[in-house]
Amino acid sequence: MAVAAVLGGAAASAQADLVVYDDALRNGFQNWSWGEVDLASTAPVYAGTHAIAFRAHSWQGLSFARPDQPLSAATYRRLRFWIRGEAGGEQLRLVLQSGGAAVVDTALDGYVAGGAVGAGQFREVVVALADPPLAYTGMFDRIDLVDASGNAAGNPQRVHVDEVRLLEGGTQPDPVFADGFEGSGPPPAGGLTIEQDVAIDGLSGDRFGWTDRAGLPRSATLAHNDAGTTADGSRGGELREFRYRVGAATRTLSAVGGGAGGFGYVVSHPTDAAFCTGGGDSSSLGHFTPGQFQRVFSGRHHAIFRFTQAYPRYCTVTAPAARYDVPVTIDWVFANGRDHPLWSITWDLSAVPVGRLADDSRAPYGELRIDGAPSDAARSPIAGTGWGDRYRFVSTQDPLTFASGWTWNQPNTIPYAKLWTSAVDATMGIVQSETIDQQDAGGYWGQDLWMRSSAQVSGCPGQHLMPCNYNWPFQTVNYSLPGSGPTDSARIAWGTNFGFLGQAQYRIRGNAYYGGSANGTALPGDPMAPGWPKKSYSTYIVFGTHSADPVGAQVAQIETIQTLTLAATIGSVATGGPAGIADATVQTYAPAGYDAVYGALTFVAAANRLDATIGVGSGTLRDPLLVVRQWSGGLPTTLRLNGAVLVRDQDWLPSPRAGAQELWITLRRDLAAGAHRIEIVP
Repeated sequence: MAVAAVLGGAAASAQADLVVYDDALRNGFQNWSWGEVDLASTAPVYAGTHAIAFRAHSWQGLSFARPDQPLSAATYRRLRFWIRGEAGGEQLRLVLQSGGAAVVDTALDGYVAGGAVGAGQFREVVVALADPPLAYTGMFDRIDLVDASGNAAGNPQRVHVDEVRLLEGGTQPDPVFADGFEGSGPPPAGGLTIEQDVAIDGLSGDRFGWTDRAGLPRSATLAHNDAGTTADGSRGGELREFRYRVGAATRTLSAVGGGAGGFGYVVSHPTDAAFCTGGGDSSSLGHFTPGQFQRVFSGRHHAIFRFTQAYPRYCTVTAPAARYDVPVTIDWVFANGRDHPLWSITWDLSAVPVGRLADDSRAPYGELRIDGAPSDAARSPIAGTGWGDRYRFVSTQDPLTFASGWTWNQPNTIPYAKLWTSAVDATMGIVQSETIDQQDAGGYWGQDLWMRSSAQVSGCPGQHLMPCNYNWPFQTVNYSLPGSGPTDSARIAWGTNFGFLGQAQYRIRGNAYYGGSANGTALPGDPMAPGWPKKSYSTYIVFGTHSADPVGAQVAQIETIQTLTLAATIGSVATGGPAGIADATVQTYAPAGYDAVYGALTFVAAANRLDATIGVGSGTLRDPLLVVRQWSGGLPTTLRLNGAVLVRDQDWLPSPRAGAQELWITLRRDLAAGAHRIEIVP
């Protein structure tokens, strides 16, 4: 069962229920629906023998009324039911009425597990009436679900609703929390939701639902990698669906067909194919290799989901050719109150003799329909692409073709890659969690075009204006563009230089893994870095509208983080930690307290207390993620920001991580330049 369902079911057993509907209307509720409603549908049902079928269109509504027996939201603080869509994403509003007047009117999506009504599956809905943001404690005598699509009768939204209940408030702890799991008290309204073992593209997966900075729902579905395949051969271990809100509509990004669909798997290329075993694709897509998954952390507002696999490498630098299966660990990190999940990786080459491989890393890799198109055939053309290594590149003509103009002349510190569409206002990008000096990214010959533009030089002399396809430091659509004209492929990946995986030292600029000139002679001053025994880095996976420039905003956040000064008078600032999610080598944090592995400001508690200062040098730090180590006090009661007590589960979103003795917090505040005092007490 989904975690949300388990928690919801346990909560119901601990508190008094008032049944509205279970196979029939109960407890004096009457059917006041307007529209096409069947209260005795036999299929599909969530529980029992009957469910409610509602053919929603033209602002019609499903309505339960007790006109002579009004209820108090101060007593019945939560409304809980299960809903199933036909196409998914059906738009509904929840309205509570009292004496014919609406007292609550809200979009339903924000309360649905996963952030939206599901296609062909029941999802739990829990609406906290008395708690923020609704905060309604008055009377009501009617509950309505109203079509918000405005579709005509010939294009209805078909939904099924089952097991409708009102739950009393109370102080009795939910039994599932009795052993200290996630502290005390039931899951909060608007908390992170996790549905386990949902069906996705022929695989099983976990769906994570949360609210973003704007308070709107988002969800991500990660396909398991331990059994089964999609129609295109993927074994999972990747993001197969992402949803977010654009205005009143939910945009659904799904995997493309053709084998490369999905996002977040590994791909690596050898420096050449002179010594290969012939046993497989030397640059295979990682989602064709099965592995394992682990639910590392499932918190009130935060979660970590892990994939592991042994990724095959078939080519070596010198004879004899040999196959090496390289252990790979990938974490997806979700934080309620923040927009973008974080993707973190460790490549473990310690069992490969140093120097045998000289490979790059293009992970995370993959392709989604970033414009929300319902099929591959309906995808929009790519309007442009951009990236940042030491300088920022951006194409300047829409749509993007090899004949497009470009500039590559603005200094850059935070590595990123992005592409976008304009027929539908949409973008996708990847942003590293630290600077290019802290972790190099990008590769090949790109520096030859730094500080230039297409007005000065052709990017691929004798062929076309854009850089040659082999000369893009981050792979986006360079291998998808035809000889002339645009592409609708939205493939995007990371980029590193050859030797990043496997060499004792590799050159972080230029095309040669061994450094220096074409014959392998190292040149004085060539910047070098180790590519063995382990390599780790973290990136944010960014979705949104191109007009809002979410990639640029995330880059600005990492730039702001570089200006931070953290201090503590009770507790301390963490000065270091593991270099990667599967690399225990201790690295020193820079700036002090910033853990780039998980993108968190990191402190150490003293007797489950913290009194700390976050000094912002420039810019604005938005909704920062805090991690407090050596925390064993369960769920804290109070957080003060600059002396003001904030509301838990609204202004600050805590998740005790008991097994790691950590407290994770999303601070729902923007911190402008200056000093900000944080006090946490148990």
